[in-house]
Amino acid sequence: MWETKVIEIRDRVKGSFMEVSVEKLNEKPSPEEWSIAQIVLHLAGAEKRFLSLALESAENPSGTCENKADLSVFDDPSKKLKAPIEPSSEFQKKEELILALDESRSFTTRFLESYTNEGLKSRSMNHHRFGDMPIWQVLELLGKHEQRHLVQIEEVKRRIL
Repeated sequence: MWETKVIEIRDRVKGSFMEVSVEKLNEKPSPEEWSIAQIVLHLAGAEKRFLSLALESAENPSGTCENKADLSVFDDPSKKLKAPIEPSSEFQKKEELILALDESRSFTTRFLESYTNEGLKSRSMNHHRFGDMPIWQVLELLGKHEQRHLVQIEEVKRRIL
């Protein structure tokens, strides 16, 4: 299920900023908030981290986990979460943002081409926030994370355009 959702959500993320000028992509709605460009860089960086962890755990199995992690924290965008890594605030061109998303997506593609849910059944990875979780749940994590930030992108657009 999440295998197709992550593709659909990523397409929506890309589409969400295609008509926005490069100046507006880099504009923050307030000094303490992220610009659309920073959100996009955050998504690309998070995907690389999530999938690198999943790939490493799949290639070097160390544990098993039957219970899914509770990812409901992503369901309420009003609950703010602190990102472990702050995205760059350097001016970004649209092409650079698309490239970052495409490069990070290669990690997900490699994962999907190399493994199946059945093949990873009960095998786990350890996420800094959610602890031990089934490796295959990384796709749900990725999808919910991007969906949450898609809502954020739309809110930023509403405020800056």
